[in-house]
Amino acid sequence: MTHMTHAAPQQGGIEIAFGDGTSHVFTHDWLRDHCTCASCHHPETRQRLVDTFALPAGLQASAIELGAGGDRLGITWSDGHESSFMARELAATLSPVCHPTSDITTWNEAEISADFPQVSFDAMMQGDGGLEACLDRLERFGFCFVEGTPATPEGTQAVATRIAYIRETIFGGYWDFTANLQHKDTAYTSLAIGPHTDGTYAFDAPGYQMLHVLAFEGEGGENVFVDGFRIAEIMRRDTPELYRVLTEVEVPGQYIDLDRGIHLMARRPLFRLDSAGRLVQVSFNNHDRAPFALEPRRQALFSAAYATFARHANDPALQYRRRLAPGSLALFDNWRLLHARDAYSGVRRLAGAYLNKEDVESRLRVLRARRLEMAAA
Repeated sequence: MTHMTHAAPQQGGIEIAFGDGTSHVFTHDWLRDHCTCASCHHPETRQRLVDTFALPAGLQASAIELGAGGDRLGITWSDGHESSFMARELAATLSPVCHPTSDITTWNEAEISADFPQVSFDAMMQGDGGLEACLDRLERFGFCFVEGTPATPEGTQAVATRIAYIRETIFGGYWDFTANLQHKDTAYTSLAIGPHTDGTYAFDAPGYQMLHVLAFEGEGGENVFVDGFRIAEIMRRDTPELYRVLTEVEVPGQYIDLDRGIHLMARRPLFRLDSAGRLVQVSFNNHDRAPFALEPRRQALFSAAYATFARHANDPALQYRRRLAPGSLALFDNWRLLHARDAYSGVRRLAGAYLNKEDVESRLRVLRARRLEMAAA
């Protein structure tokens, strides 16, 4: 459990040392602005009530008290206001809470086959522990199979709604189809589909996807999963110039279905980084790439980088291959994993849905907090 070992006044703030050996100076204005007392922070809605811009200038801490065990810090301010802070809450403000990367384990075929992420349908549906285990694996490896899922529309949708609400797109919410070209997308055929991520034509691409084969009578159709974050690691190490190009050049994607009055377009780098340079999203779909041109030298460099990425994505040593079967539902991170499918013959009925990135992360965050609260009780 996070705790504080030391709290001392510094010029303009308070230095706090944590049990893991790290320390940080929180400024006076920051601490006062983040007070969580009932007059500054609504206890029910958990929204801020403090008027940041009406706080007196030059507030100082007139008294500092570190609680027993170092779990709480009390501050009395120069205007008489009192604030209290939990150690875990202060420590959390120093972490990348929106898109955590510390628990990620990238993988190749051999590594994921030796430590395959899966949970049972019953465990996932019956308690928080099974659901948290599924989402833990999803965060760490980028995917998790839910085994024993009933091969029905109801069973498939139950997995999705156990986590979050189903995202609506141009394909609807929950989908269930055979190779019928119901939509103008290669996924609605029996043709082979190369490694890709979905929604490169959407400003906010679907965060997670689930696929479940409800019935299959035929040959072929093996599914492929590739860890795009592992490819990024390889390129950053072996071809740093090409990696850098893929973090800079915005690649346009598009989806066109003029019969329905649809022409979607969006653009972003293949490797999208956050402000600290951390990789947060892989976005690659050569089927949906829209035409665009760069100046000649930049174009040559981009083409080499794009081809290098594709070569890694098609490397069998980096691919986990498995033909999806009724009862084995694949849940995966569409911002991280590429997926593909071999051509097939016969009749294949596929069901699935999208979930928003923030909704899945929210579910896992709440499950973890609930478990910690129960452990502390």
